[in-house]
Amino acid sequence: MFCLAVALIAVVTGAVYNATQQAPQFYTEALEFEPVDASETGEILEEQVFAFSNQVKKPRRWSLHLTDRQINGWLASDLKEKFPGILPETIEEPRVAVQGKTLLVGCKYKGQSLNSILAVSLDCFLVEGQPNVVGIQLHNVTAGSLPIPIGKLIDEINTYADKADLPLRWQQRDGDPVALITIPSEGPEIEGEIRIDALELKDGEILLSGETLKTEEEKQKEAMKASQSEVAESELAPAVESP
Repeated sequence: MFCLAVALIAVVTGAVYNATQQAPQFYTEALEFEPVDASETGEILEEQVFAFSNQVKKPRRWSLHLTDRQINGWLASDLKEKFPGILPETIEEPRVAVQGKTLLVGCKYKGQSLNSILAVSLDCFLVEGQPNVVGIQLHNVTAGSLPIPIGKLIDEINTYADKADLPLRWQQRDGDPVALITIPSEGPEIEGEIRIDALELKDGEILLSGETLKTEEEKQKEAMKASQSEVAESELAPAVESP
């Protein structure tokens, strides 16, 4: 009887371990990147983000269009080199995929009691009535093919957010936890106020668009200049018309 119990425990333990080692298909596909291809797509992403960062500094309409392939190329070729300490020590090789309107995020996790492929499915959206607030709704969280409690992931996210000084709030939506992140509307080099009006996910793509608006102070300055210009023109008019 004892031998049977030991054998049963060994079988169950082995089955659980094997289940935790199964990588989701999206993650396996996202890892398939030749170094040269990863570098090239990573460079394209950096160029687009750099151009975008310049766009938002001036009052105008702007947009940013990225693909999950570009993001994964950058993660594969540039993340470790350019931001070596940004990830917790337990996380390696993060990758993403956009399937329909769902964002899938996966990584290799190496903790004290678990070595596995973690994956989570997310919905990303703008929160109605709260300018520049992005909601990230967490759905399924898995270790390999096994579901794990979302609470553990939330604890990890909160710990990381505290260390990164990232303001984060939580609420519920359809029974799922939602992380609320406020995107700053102002900055030292931004000549106005940023307003995001669209965040769209569709197969393989992420689109962000909005506008940098002139501040009330800037509008008042322009109105004053226009008024002064009109006064100057009216004062010059009689002198021009006289013989």
